[in-house]
Amino acid sequence: MKYSIALVEYLNTLPFSEGIKRTRLDSKLDIHRVIPSRCAQLYDEGLVDISLCPVGALPDLPPHEIRGRYCIGADGEVGTVVLLSKVPLEDITSVRLDDHSRTSNLLLQILADRFWKKEWTYYHDQEEVNPESCLMIGDKVFKHKDHYPYSYDLSAAWKELTGLPMVFAVWITRPGMPDELIRELDDAFESGFEFVKSADSGLAAWQRDYLLHNISYPLDKAKREGMELYLTWAAALEAAPVNLLKYN
Repeated sequence: MKYSIALVEYLNTLPFSEGIKRTRLDSKLDIHRVIPSRCAQLYDEGLVDISLCPVGALPDLPPHEIRGRYCIGADGEVGTVVLLSKVPLEDITSVRLDDHSRTSNLLLQILADRFWKKEWTYYHDQEEVNPESCLMIGDKVFKHKDHYPYSYDLSAAWKELTGLPMVFAVWITRPGMPDELIRELDDAFESGFEFVKSADSGLAAWQRDYLLHNISYPLDKAKREGMELYLTWAAALEAAPVNLLKYN
């Protein structure tokens, strides 16, 4: 039996995808490589069994369990979730959001409210070219960041505000998925981490530095605390009840 899995198509998931390939676990999986918001949508629609799901989408999803030892997180500067602006923070009035991830959109609004003490207007218009201020996530940050004189790293701001790491995405499964499969995935991811560290990985120095120092993968106690706090504040922002996280 093949299980279906949704995997984000960003550089930060390379240890996951490379590990799956190197351990030949891909023979057991039907892999969908998509943007973060689509990972949540595929799970919501019942089209995948396992998903690397944005944390901000968890409260609205059908029954699920957070599984495995790893996530996409950062303990300080992440580099690829940033507020870019042509004007200083104090002069920003409106911000274009990023349609790729609800998690980062909510994080920006949490930080504006609780950290920067700003009341900005937010809008979605991905066709707009070169907006004055915008939230940008993922690999496109590498291309566009230098076009803006002001850049504010959201994970670094979260760390300064809370003292906790930020979790952007976690692995979720349908309830009751086999433990053996989760162990195989974790082992595959370990292989992917070893690949990133190896001298013959073929990665550029900046790519290796990003994966080893900006992204923090272990889903440890501090990250779970950070995730709980994020969801509590996000729920307050949206005036929605907080759903308890279900770990396995």
